[in-house]
Amino acid sequence: MTSSPLPLSVLDLVPVPSGTSAAQALEDALTLVQEAERLGYLRYWVAEHHNMAALASSVPLAVLAAASQRTTTIRLGSGGVMLPNHAPLVVAEGYRLLSALAPGRVDLGLGRAPGTDGRTARALRGANAEEPFERQLAELLAFGTGTYPAGHPFAGTVAAPAGEGLFPPLWLLSSSGYGARVAAQTGQGLAFAWHINPDTAQARAAADLYRASFVPSAAFAAPRVLVAAGVICAPTTAEAEELSLPLGLMFLRLTRGEIAPFPTVEEAQAYPYTPQEWAVADGLRRRTIIGDPAAVATRLLALAEGTAADELMLTMNIPDPALRRRALGLVMEAVQTAQQQPA
Repeated sequence: MTSSPLPLSVLDLVPVPSGTSAAQALEDALTLVQEAERLGYLRYWVAEHHNMAALASSVPLAVLAAASQRTTTIRLGSGGVMLPNHAPLVVAEGYRLLSALAPGRVDLGLGRAPGTDGRTARALRGANAEEPFERQLAELLAFGTGTYPAGHPFAGTVAAPAGEGLFPPLWLLSSSGYGARVAAQTGQGLAFAWHINPDTAQARAAADLYRASFVPSAAFAAPRVLVAAGVICAPTTAEAEELSLPLGLMFLRLTRGEIAPFPTVEEAQAYPYTPQEWAVADGLRRRTIIGDPAAVATRLLALAEGTAADELMLTMNIPDPALRRRALGLVMEAVQTAQQQPA
């Protein structure tokens, strides 16, 4: 087992189950982050998704601002801001403002995927559509830190609010080697999306590439690798399997471009799958680690070892918010217990 406790964090997609509302989903998210803080999770990040009735995470900054007023110690961040969807100055100002609300505990995770379908991405991106990601990242760093290269056209622009120490550390999201290379070259943290690309060998290769070519920065004196994983945990394997069924139906609907709330367990059980539909749904939900606490802890620790992760971030898309909070406690206790066992 690992020689020191493995930090665990939370990635929230803010699911909106059938029969509920976005308002309720957001209140549940705020209750979730408070429980995560109580249990000792290190970070609470919110993903950016658009054109989806199943999720209420279209503007992570809004959720995080509210969470900053309900918490005192847990780090808050985006997982992530899809930078091509936004003007870099707007992102710099938004997360400097969040840092003023939650001093010293804000992270800015950045991705280059759209977080939505192609049509919606075009609506979001507008004039940013053809802007290279590396150029957007360089602009964000310039605006955020106030340090501009010679001859920069926006030199002197102050990203408000002004003040030292308000620009948070950056994490680059990656599901391949591209993000690892950019994170290393610019001295940022690396967050590998294993929940999207559950290829442990590829995650390890990205982490090794990142560490081998890492250039220290003011934010990160040394490389730092975070690996995100989907988890469905319950007291028994049978219950965990049952709670994972809505994931399969949600993914199936996404592949067909359907817009619908996050399914309940009852909806998923009653859905009349064809054999082909079930194969797709089951295959996609199997990207998630599903099981009882001991089994989940074993797989998570193996994932951390296999990917050389410094930290794991867990996304638990369980429709019932009370059972989602229960899963947070079950996983934290099981991982801590497993790490106390002799190697």
